[in-house]
Amino acid sequence: MAHVALIGGFGDLVVKLRGTLIKALRDAGHTVTVCVPPPSVAARPGVMAGLSALGVRMVEAPLVRAGTNPLTELALRTFYDEFMAREKPDIVIAYNPKPVFYAIPAARRAGIQRSAAMITGLGYAFTSQDFKARLLSIVAMRLYRRALPLASTVIFQNSDDRTHFEHLGLLGAVRDVQTIPGSGVNLEHFPHVPITEAPSRIDFLYLGRFLRDKGIADFAESARALHALRMDTNRFRCQIAGCIDENPSSVTESDIQHWAKSGTVENLGRLEDPRPALAACSVLVLPSHGEGMPMAVLEAMATGRAIITSEAPGCRETIIDGESGILVPPGSPAALAVAMEQFLEDPALVVSMGRAAHARAVKMFDSRTVNLRVLAALGI
Repeated sequence: MAHVALIGGFGDLVVKLRGTLIKALRDAGHTVTVCVPPPSVAARPGVMAGLSALGVRMVEAPLVRAGTNPLTELALRTFYDEFMAREKPDIVIAYNPKPVFYAIPAARRAGIQRSAAMITGLGYAFTSQDFKARLLSIVAMRLYRRALPLASTVIFQNSDDRTHFEHLGLLGAVRDVQTIPGSGVNLEHFPHVPITEAPSRIDFLYLGRFLRDKGIADFAESARALHALRMDTNRFRCQIAGCIDENPSSVTESDIQHWAKSGTVENLGRLEDPRPALAACSVLVLPSHGEGMPMAVLEAMATGRAIITSEAPGCRETIIDGESGILVPPGSPAALAVAMEQFLEDPALVVSMGRAAHARAVKMFDSRTVNLRVLAALGI
């Protein structure tokens, strides 16, 4: 049996995003050490309880996701070198950009033969168009070109990202490249809660970090447009659930307050358990500008909710347009408002598309199947 080091960039979300993979590794008899930044004060009790229940140990990394200070970056590289020497894992799985940039080379320097770089989305550097993002993309491309050929396998969550990396020449002489659909969804943790008849009020829910790159500002603008154009505003409700993030594309607290004061968007805040909100909503809306594979969409599909998401990479693979949801162009609040209006004009779509979304989640995105593919890619 192997000692697996799972190295990521989100301490708060390690159980949520990687819990089923950790369980699959543990069920196969492997020892797992999780290496992530310290969870926030609010999330720490839940994270520690979740990791304890999974029977794994956490090592806290000095990773600053949005930081670019050369000294902190050097400290992180040194930390990963020391981690590999001290922990001596047999296999390293790195996900999120900085763990891929620094932990994969550290594993190679330590003589670790098996390592996987998981590309879980392009991130701010590639999806945003501002000047800072363009500068960061130049640095990121250089670091990817150095790190990825050192991994024994590179795993993408969607084919678009893989094609993009190939076009940019970031894969070099990578020995093994695979595409596995996201992280999957735990169908037992997110059970089917079907809507059996057309609702009299349509509740649209945005669930995720409050990032412009995830389309939250587009959603707020669409909500404003619907309230301005329709007389029957009592027939729908637009809600957001999540939190402001250190990501440069995050909206501000004043943005959230403005939307709430306008009466067009209701803020549910950060949810430790999104299942009640998913069960209560009619349609999950995630107009993201790009994802690896959006977990919120998969969770909503498992619950049996119709989806509105974007035609951006990672999002368009989740649903079948017109069957299990509606695809809209990224960055287009007008198109998003039109899609939302389709449900208001024909509420029966909530039922039919929700049913189709659940069936697709079961067929395509069951985390048990997805994780078996990850373990096979690692040769364990």
